[in-house]
Amino acid sequence: MNNYKRYNVFNNIHKGLRAMLFDTQLKIQQTDFNQPEAAAVIEQLETALFYFDEHADHEDRYLISPIAKLEPLIAMELENDHLVDHHLSGQLISSIAQWKSAEDFKGRELAWRHIFYAVNEFIAFNLYHMNKEENQLLLLLWKYFTDEQIMAMEHELVQSIDPEVLMAESRWMMRGLSVPEIARWLEGIRIGAPKPVYDIYVQIAREELKGERMAQVEDSYELNY
Repeated sequence: MNNYKRYNVFNNIHKGLRAMLFDTQLKIQQTDFNQPEAAAVIEQLETALFYFDEHADHEDRYLISPIAKLEPLIAMELENDHLVDHHLSGQLISSIAQWKSAEDFKGRELAWRHIFYAVNEFIAFNLYHMNKEENQLLLLLWKYFTDEQIMAMEHELVQSIDPEVLMAESRWMMRGLSVPEIARWLEGIRIGAPKPVYDIYVQIAREELKGERMAQVEDSYELNY
């Protein structure tokens, strides 16, 4: 399927986004929609929708656009997927607004039920879509561009992300990646970024990978702190 010796531009961010989706969905399942703590879960869901909307826009601009003239059909299909994604996000935002404005138990219960099923639809679609990107778009990027060119596209994409959002997404990536993936990611930052940036990511790793996972990173990969 994939040539694992080539650079997978989607791996880290997609694993982070999946981790956020799974965590958000579980909290929605566990939360009493009629209690104050439900507001924090809704806020996390709103943040996830924002991240996915921005992620789709960034992919359109920096990863799909470069192959649009070379492979117009798959580019159009993926861009249409992003339109569907925006539509699903809009449905969720509407249900969230209904929950926030509900004045009684019955209204909140109905809105929460709509949120629950809309989240399931959103997750199912995005899992399918991310697989498509990694099994189709990624192969086309490998076909037409070198790893260095793909990394340059990614660099432009990352530069366009608000730093606060980038740090928050990086925490989800730390939670969603395997130990070898985290070590390779940190090593790439150590080599390619200023030391203060590297130090920030090491601190994020220490905060997010408490216990055995961080010990495995430190023991196995001799990172330069």
